[in-house]
Formats: sequence, C-alpha cells, structure tokens
Amino acid sequence: MSKKILIIDDEEDFLKAITIRLNHTGYDTYVALDGEEAYKIMEKEPPDLIILDVEMPKMDGLQFIKRLKDDERYKNIPVIVLTAGAFDIAGEVDTLAIAQDFLLKSVDNERIIERVAKLI
Repeated sequence: MSKKILIIDDEEDFLKAITIRLNHTGYDTYVALDGEEAYKIMEKEPPDLIILDVEMPKMDGLQFIKRLKDDERYKNIPVIVLTAGAFDIAGEVDTLAIAQDFLLKSVDNERIIERVAKLI
C-alpha cells in the first residue's frame, strides 16, 4: 500500500511539480490550497505525511500546524514545512519546532524526496 502525502500550498505550479515527482516515486498525493481545505480532506482520509507551506490564505501554515498538533487524531502525523522563507522565522521558532523537518522551496525535488522517505 502506498503512503499518502497531503501537500498544502497555494502555489498551483509548485503543487503540480511536487505532486508529479512524488507520484513518480510511488507515493499517493492529494493537495489543498489552504489549511481549511486541508482539514476537510484529512477528516475523510488522514495522510501519512504532510508537506506544508507557511504563507497561505484563510488558515496559514503556522495556524494549521498548531491546530494539527492539538488534535489527538492528527498530532502524530509528520510534517515537513516547506516555504519560500518570506516570514519571521525567529518569531515562529516554537511553532516550527513542532514540525519534523523544515526546507526552503528553493531546494531541489530530490532533497524533498529524501526527507519524505526518512519520515514515512
């Protein structure tokens, strides 16, 4: 059975690229454009891992990860925070420490695949 990865990002080009790469590697993927949409998806089918952007509309990645880790149903799902870095990282260290990994979007897809494989 393939592992399921939920990718949460509002940049559709990024979603397409990373989805193709993860699917090619053998993972099942599904996507959400913001944290609210992601929560609705997770209620139907919890993922084995989440790749999460920080800057998004409605519910951003920081709000999402706080809610996720307070929810008994989902708190043990590993999270990779993947962002362009356009926010105050120093001000969000406690929140980001909840994630199992943190990468900048400029990283190549191979590194993302390596990190995914280590976590699931």
